[in-house]
Amino acid sequence: MDILLVRHGESEGNAQERMQGRSDFPLTARGREQAQRLSAFLAVHRVVWERLYASPLSRAWATAEVLAGDRGGTPHVEPALREIDAGDLEGLTFHDISARFPNYAARKVNELGDFAEFGGEGYESVQTRARELCQRLEAEHRASSDRIVLVGHGGFNYQLLKMLVCQPVPRVCIVRMGNCTATLVRMHERRGTYIGEVVFHMPVELMGGTSGEGAARIFR
Repeated sequence: MDILLVRHGESEGNAQERMQGRSDFPLTARGREQAQRLSAFLAVHRVVWERLYASPLSRAWATAEVLAGDRGGTPHVEPALREIDAGDLEGLTFHDISARFPNYAARKVNELGDFAEFGGEGYESVQTRARELCQRLEAEHRASSDRIVLVGHGGFNYQLLKMLVCQPVPRVCIVRMGNCTATLVRMHERRGTYIGEVVFHMPVELMGGTSGEGAARIFR
């Protein structure tokens, strides 16, 4: 089974450098252009798939519609792909977070990804969601050697990628996932473990586009 992880194109929240989480920001014009550029890149390189799943949040869904529509198909909604719930931090800029929640702004890199303190998702809850999604997709697609596409978000895609290619799954693994980055993971049985290898990790800049992101520290 091949899994193509795709992060959505630039959203209004990205452009405003806001913590998005489950907040439903639409794509910007640049975000739609990024999605079209990704679709063209995949077509040129003959990257095809059997099924395309997408988060129901509009920035991911609109990205998936571009990819599917260019091939005469439609995405399939997958609620488990939604971004990590950031609780009270959602909608805030890093400046806002620093002023209102300085304990989050001061966190170390191995303390990120857990929003339970702020009314959002805890780290273990996110890991459970990612694990259950991986197990379900494996059960549905492994036997047929399908290639599937998952269009989602920077935070949750990062957790999925770690789970697919790392054993044990580390708390921290630095991987930049800019807007419309595409990551192809090929799953294999290796010494009794079904685990993936990264075939390519392609940022939109290498497709001739621009990321437009001004705040890498603001996640997702």
